[in-house]
Amino acid sequence: MAEPFYKSVAYKKRKNTNKDENPKQERSDFKKDIKSSDSRKQPYEKQPSAAVVRNTKMFDADKIADDAKAVLENFDDIIQSVRPLNAKQRALLASDIARLSRSLTSQRSERRVGYMNETTTLTAYAHYFTWWNLVRLTRLFASMSAESFALCDGDACLDIGSGPLTLPIALYLSRPELRAKKLTWYCLDYSQNSLALGEDLFLAVAARLGGDCGWKIIRVKGGIGTAIKQKASLVTCANMFNESLGEGEANLELLAKKQALALMSYADTGSEEKRKTPAILVIEPGVPQSARFISLLRDALIRRSYGIIAPCPHFQSCPMNGQRHTKSGRIGKWCNFAFSTAENAPKRLLKLSMSAKLPKDRAVLSFVFARLNEKEPSLTLPLFRIASDPIRLSDHRIGHYACSSDGLALIVEGKVLDTKIESGDLIELYGKMTKKDIRALPRDEKSGAFIQVVTRDEKKADAKQKKLDRK
Repeated sequence: MAEPFYKSVAYKKRKNTNKDENPKQERSDFKKDIKSSDSRKQPYEKQPSAAVVRNTKMFDADKIADDAKAVLENFDDIIQSVRPLNAKQRALLASDIARLSRSLTSQRSERRVGYMNETTTLTAYAHYFTWWNLVRLTRLFASMSAESFALCDGDACLDIGSGPLTLPIALYLSRPELRAKKLTWYCLDYSQNSLALGEDLFLAVAARLGGDCGWKIIRVKGGIGTAIKQKASLVTCANMFNESLGEGEANLELLAKKQALALMSYADTGSEEKRKTPAILVIEPGVPQSARFISLLRDALIRRSYGIIAPCPHFQSCPMNGQRHTKSGRIGKWCNFAFSTAENAPKRLLKLSMSAKLPKDRAVLSFVFARLNEKEPSLTLPLFRIASDPIRLSDHRIGHYACSSDGLALIVEGKVLDTKIESGDLIELYGKMTKKDIRALPRDEKSGAFIQVVTRDEKKADAKQKKLDRK
């Protein structure tokens, strides 16, 4: 059985490290070669290690229902069924997507407010951005626990900045247990054309899946702050705030506080006789500024008695808040999650992306999911949320930055490990951790993270061996 990682280990300080022996920094999609900057006094195999007893995936494609997979694979057929394109329009689709992408990024300042009301723009958006967002969101939602979306018949939900109803469609696809629930969805957006297309897409998806659809869609023209008739048990928005994020730390902090209050104003907290626990879900692109905003929004929600459902394994200060250092000007570690699109993304979507010269080999996001009066879990085992790409370390090891209740951690894969660690994974380790134990662990000089080596679960390994021996 693996020893708990809090067991005392003596270290001797290494002297005169040769910087020329370190590899140059080189980033690829999922691996980085970085300078070995940790303060290890012993090789990794001589450092205290902990056994992984459970690894819960954030983006488990196997959790998506088969009927939903079929819809995702052929989502362009559904778009064609509600907004058919002729041969000429199909030939121009890739260039229209490329043009739209430029207007959303490098030419953002030149974009008109009502751009999503234009037919060509909306068609390009649905075929590329909506389709990719469905791929991202269905993987995320399907992998969440059953308790995450605790909705009941008669509940109202609100999706702000709904566009073509991407988030409600993704939730309907990924959570079959919710499809028959009697839910009223208020879908809020400035573009009526986008909402109309979204409702048509939702109804087409529901018809393709079959069964009873209990969801009622109510389209509302407006933005955050626009009144709706009911308070909501679930308030959502995806890829909305990134379009309004300004420059500067003070502006971001002010915006996060303001928007947290606006989101909470829609929440159904119940009455004095019967209190309710509404939830708020905000998803943004996995880029530094959006991740910083999400971290600030998380803080604002916690201060207002909201607890974190996901992704954080704790309610403490965020160790990956993306704050810019005052002296160096560098951005600190920022929370984002990614998965490869090489294996499970729709083939025709990948081909269309190549034609538009916008290939996507991985999907990235940052998010926070919070519920009013959610209780912080009492940890029986140490929890770590993996929040980085794999990192190549010295000794031919692979590391991952991770979030924990004790701060930033650098999780290092041991030579004997029977689980694949990926971005977004929630891993539980054997043993208990105290503040004293944390202080005894070596530190990564570059980030200040404590270094934890992880190995396979020896108890499970022994059980497997005994089973083989019996055979």
